Amino acid sequence: MPLMLSLIHRMTESFGLNLAGLNVVVPAASGYMAAAATIALLGGASSVTAVTRPSNRYYSAQEAADVTHSLAALARVDQGLAMRDRIDHQTCSSTNILLNSEPIRPITRSIVERLPPHSAIATLREAWMVLDDDLDMDACREHEIPVAAVNQSHPLIGGAEFQPALCLKMFETAGMAVDRAVIALICDNPLAYNLQRGLREAGAQVVVFQSPDVVFSHPWDAVVLAQRPERKPRLDIGDLGKLAKVAVDTVVVQYWGDIDRKAARYFGLKVWPPRSPGKGQMGMPIEMLGPEPMLRLIAGALKSAELVLAGEPLDPEGVAQRVDDDGPPSEG
Repeated sequence: MPLMLSLIHRMTESFGLNLAGLNVVVPAASGYMAAAATIALLGGASSVTAVTRPSNRYYSAQEAADVTHSLAALARVDQGLAMRDRIDHQTCSSTNILLNSEPIRPITRSIVERLPPHSAIATLREAWMVLDDDLDMDACREHEIPVAAVNQSHPLIGGAEFQPALCLKMFETAGMAVDRAVIALICDNPLAYNLQRGLREAGAQVVVFQSPDVVFSHPWDAVVLAQRPERKPRLDIGDLGKLAKVAVDTVVVQYWGDIDRKAARYFGLKVWPPRSPGKGQMGMPIEMLGPEPMLRLIAGALKSAELVLAGEPLDPEGVAQRVDDDGPPSEG
């Protein structure tokens, strides 16, 4: 707890959070996301509501509420914290910033319709990473609710470090050597640069392919998938059939993008992780790298929403991005 509190204070100060006059709604969690409420309160939020979800075998609502409250109490800001088991009408109607992460995901039309005019949805993702399963973008457009995203390349966020670190952690957990490995990286998005650099610095030879269709036959040690999830798997039965011919006895590592594991088994391809992490999820949660990357993303998301709500032009090199109605995302 003392280490977490020290990091929370550092993040609040580093990002210069100024949430004065704003009511913020965040997830209640037992992991590092539990810090979101405390970060918002230390950032000057008028009030923070932390929302739980119903308990199941993987999630305890009581534990999430207790950990979230304990951190706020340790920081002596718990007087501004309220706990709720759902986002009701009253909570929605007074919310200025709504943080989009489990269990506040997806953000449905019924939630968007009840948000007040001066409100924004904050996501931990970059603008191009936001998925249909995250929130109802059509409803946000119709009701003119802006969606703030995070420029993960900004030094305060540290994506250049944590993105390749997460990939290397996957190899380590899978028991696969990276040094001298020959790796096919299937990636058609901005993740390619950092992942390729990180793997090469760890001693691997890396070839980047925009699509699984163009991977050529070679004694690959691993194939890494890092593509934005879509409604169907990014590696479906057709893709996996082709990979099985050009990457014999190779492990397919799921960094991001869904894989049809049943088809992979049919073609004799090994996939890591063996079990699906869930539709649209990373192959390994960022929390596996420790608290700091997640805390940076939380603080960055809240800062982005603060800047978007201020209504001023965003700095192209800044922390904040806005998921625009049409065209590419604007950055700032």
